[in-house]
Amino acid sequence: MKNISESKKVFSLLLTLIVSLALLASFPTSSDGRENTVLNTLQQENSSTTKLPQTAEEHYKKAESYKQKATEYRKEAEEHRQMKVEYSKKIYQHPKDRVENPWVKKMRLHCDKYITQAEALAKESEKMAEYHTLRAKELEGK
Repeated sequence: MKNISESKKVFSLLLTLIVSLALLASFPTSSDGRENTVLNTLQQENSSTTKLPQTAEEHYKKAESYKQKATEYRKEAEEHRQMKVEYSKKIYQHPKDRVENPWVKKMRLHCDKYITQAEALAKESEKMAEYHTLRAKELEGK
């Protein structure tokens, strides 16, 4: 009995070692030892294409784009408010039913969640617009 449990332990250790070596061998590395993964490649591409605003003019442009995004988010939130009202009008709800129609409930929950998130994104965009405006004024010396 003792011999069987020891052989199971040895077998599981060998299996773990083989799987570990196979996993290590499957991840290619470059000649300098760094992992050459898709994630590293994407990070390098993004870091070279993302340009942070440096001048006051660039900060003003960024602030304007955030203001536009905030307006779009608020517009989408309003569309979902209207969608929620219109949808509940189209689905029949018997006056004596005490429970909300499941289809209406599903749409209401979806719209409420979307409205909340869109409003939060709009507020965050407005804060970022304010930041970039202040940063631009700072660079202008105002």
